[in-house]
Amino acid sequence: MMVEVDVAAVPVERGTVDGGDNAESALSQVFTEHYSALVGLACLLVDDRGLAEEIVQEAFARTYAAWSRLRDRDAALPYVRRAVVNLARGGLRRRAVARRARLTPVVDMPSAEATALVGVRRREVADAVRALPTRQRECVVLRFGVDCSIREIAVELGISEGAVKQHLHRALAALADALGPTDQT
Repeated sequence: MMVEVDVAAVPVERGTVDGGDNAESALSQVFTEHYSALVGLACLLVDDRGLAEEIVQEAFARTYAAWSRLRDRDAALPYVRRAVVNLARGGLRRRAVARRARLTPVVDMPSAEATALVGVRRREVADAVRALPTRQRECVVLRFGVDCSIREIAVELGISEGAVKQHLHRALAALADALGPTDQT
């Protein structure tokens, strides 16, 4: 994200400065000769090339805006360099504050009551499955616990697919009677 600075829009006293040079030519020379080094400095400070370029551009804009307040106008490079370092520090401070203030999303956890009720319901289901006859219990566990197909259950138990269906049907009816209606919330 590059920031374009319209130099003409920055309110500055125009005119000559010490040595007959004006702000545009003095900063233009510093920009031409030292821009990449200043971006490198900012990049080392903030570890982000795009942000480093923005910082350097902002430093030049601020130097241009403050040109009339410079004591030593021949020292534009040190002033720009200092502005780069200060802007980088400010950027790092803002990033650190943003990291500390980053909100962590709250995980939607069920209440303790709901968790306890689920545990109670699981025990009830397990007890009801244990109360089934052996063949029905085997069919239910293989179908719903292990996720076997009807064919796989038949092969595993050595019975026909029709017998598996019959055992499952009877087991599910017995479980429905034993467990009663379920709360569908």
